[in-house]
Amino acid sequence: MIDATTYLNNVNKNAKPKTPSKDLNKDAFLKLFVTQLKNQDPVNPMDNKEQLAQLAQFSSLERLTNISKAMDGLTKTVKTVIGLNATGYIGKTVMAKGISVSKDGSETTSASISLPAACKSVYVDIFDKKGALVRSVEMGSKSAGKFDFKWDGMDKDKKAAADGQYRIVVRAESSSGKKVLANIEVSGKVKAVNTAGGQNILELEDGRKVLLSNVTRVVA
Repeated sequence: MIDATTYLNNVNKNAKPKTPSKDLNKDAFLKLFVTQLKNQDPVNPMDNKEQLAQLAQFSSLERLTNISKAMDGLTKTVKTVIGLNATGYIGKTVMAKGISVSKDGSETTSASISLPAACKSVYVDIFDKKGALVRSVEMGSKSAGKFDFKWDGMDKDKKAAADGQYRIVVRAESSSGKKVLANIEVSGKVKAVNTAGGQNILELEDGRKVLLSNVTRVVA
């Protein structure tokens, strides 16, 4: 038999101590202010200026709390509206920041590569899902600006690569031998719109996915 005292002692020993909150919300602030007034020395009361300063702090705290709540509500509304508007992309071809291309039979998706400076040599490397190099395409010298790239679907042995998704990496060098960072945009036709982690994601017909925020233009 276990008496009540033993039981309570065991519960208290196993209970995890609560960690006091470091945040002082407006209710706690008001309670603290009222308690301070109740327990002040009647012979030496709190100075009016000090009371006004504390009330001003309380007023600012409440305004900030209300603004924060309003902003949270506005953010949710904006995300909902953006998600609804994103459905308008379904059935349209978009260009978006990314490095993923796909191959289906003799068809491959195109990409647009942008160089911030003129380059004496440019290579586009194609990698499979496992990270193995499938093909390295020499593009020669390129001036600053955009140029289109479309992989012919062949591997380094001039054989047709397997259908699926691939990623492209651009290697570019300036005339002085410095590496030049290129921006890549890929194309695809939108099939559906999904939401994950607060982000709107466009699902393309070939299975690739791009963030709505990465879309740069609608092609058709």
